[in-house]
Amino acid sequence: MSNRNLMLIVFSVAVAAQLAVPAWMIAGRERTMREGKTFKFRTRPVDPVDAFRGRYVWLSLEPGSVKVQDADKWMANQKAYAVLGTDSNGFAVVNRLDRAMPAGEPAVKVRVRWPNIQQKEVRVDWPGLDRYYMTEKKAPAAERAYWQHNVRTNRTCHVTVRVSGNDAVIENLFIEEKPVSDWLKENAAR
Repeated sequence: MSNRNLMLIVFSVAVAAQLAVPAWMIAGRERTMREGKTFKFRTRPVDPVDAFRGRYVWLSLEPGSVKVQDADKWMANQKAYAVLGTDSNGFAVVNRLDRAMPAGEPAVKVRVRWPNIQQKEVRVDWPGLDRYYMTEKKAPAAERAYWQHNVRTNRTCHVTVRVSGNDAVIENLFIEEKPVSDWLKENAAR
């Protein structure tokens, strides 16, 4: 085999690998959207100065803290898994926080912000679930609507998240129990 043929084979393998990685990631997200269990998460207000970046609405999911018995054993920036359940209103709750992916239970990867030893709780971030992407045309109106309906006195926003294994994908953003795109169509004149 000549040097040129070997280089061509190596190049072909490298190109195939570069195409396979994003294709695998997309397929995983699509599988989660198709087969994942749906959870509704309440959202909480975020800093309005930095709420919108590009073509997405910046979200802050609840719960922001999780009760644990061993708060002194958790460290800032530690990876954890929030094992999910639902409350009587159908919203997601964290049943417990685990250091390893639990088998057979829906769980989402979270990041520990900091432990509060006195309160026996851990503050968490939901990486990957903090942005709802929209078209550039609809995003500014969605941002305004989200802010008007997600203030401390008027919290009528939530998101649905599909969870399969430890994969989690935001399915939709809701305002007043309607998908944001439908809400924007109905309230375009406002």
